[in-house]
Amino acid sequence: MPIEYLQEYDRYVMITGVRSAEIPDPKMVLQQLRRSASGIETQILDAKGVAGRDHLRFAALNALKGRAQGIEMTESLAVEVLLYASAQRQIKNAIAALGVSSNSRNLAIIAIANDRQALERFEIELPRTVGGKTDESVLEEGDEATVRRIFGITDNQVRALVRKDVTERDALTRLVIEKMALLSSQI
Repeated sequence: MPIEYLQEYDRYVMITGVRSAEIPDPKMVLQQLRRSASGIETQILDAKGVAGRDHLRFAALNALKGRAQGIEMTESLAVEVLLYASAQRQIKNAIAALGVSSNSRNLAIIAIANDRQALERFEIELPRTVGGKTDESVLEEGDEATVRRIFGITDNQVRALVRKDVTERDALTRLVIEKMALLSSQI
């Protein structure tokens, strides 16, 4: 189940994916999702730049932690999630890095709410709004070259973390999370 309760922040977080989405107008689709999901902070990302579920979970945690501590970069929790997920301070750069375009087919969705049932209803309605089919596996299928480019990760950085119990993919995810942690230390 893609919904997790974060007791420390008294919020439910849903992280899921959509395969084969059809988004002719990304702004309109995001507006439709936000209108239909009252009380839910929603962010949609192009899954091509996502380094796995943990990447998105830590983005949501950082955004919620910043809110709880009164340290926020924007007024919108959804935009805050985007900034952390992309490890960018500027919204324009964050959208360029992970934003959805009309060419995006696999999506990563992060939704945060006080009410679990609202998120469950949102998850059911999601494919009707963005097309495609809910499929969490797209979160683990991000394009490695795209992720490396977005986060400025080198081969040497990845090799330094690879061991018997740490794959290249795991190393890449850890490095992305480290970049996000650096962003929160700069605020």
